[in-house]
Amino acid sequence: MDLSGVEWAALSARGTGAGKVRAVEEVLGLRRAFHVAGAGIVIMSLGSVPDQPTRDWMVELYRERLEGRLGTAEAVRQASLRVLARRRAGGRGAYPFFWGGFIAAGRGC
Repeated sequence: MDLSGVEWAALSARGTGAGKVRAVEEVLGLRRAFHVAGAGIVIMSLGSVPDQPTRDWMVELYRERLEGRLGTAEAVRQASLRVLARRRAGGRGAYPFFWGGFIAAGRGC
């Protein structure tokens, strides 16, 4: 599949950034497959983040990127900060498990 026109690919399923380590090669997985296919930046989770916190984070990510017109790295940062602040304000756990399990990798991060 040719994804050379794709600037951003957001993989919101659990553990989409995980892969298998092979001797000399980098971690293999969905991230690598998207990059090989031509996607510029892949946004993914490194672990098993529950569905609702993932949704909350992704909504903030797109809000920061599209409405705030932030670059990828800053959109990721701001999404995490907003979710963290909302959790704290609501008296819910502020563990990184809920907001810190997402990364962006690729050109121009």
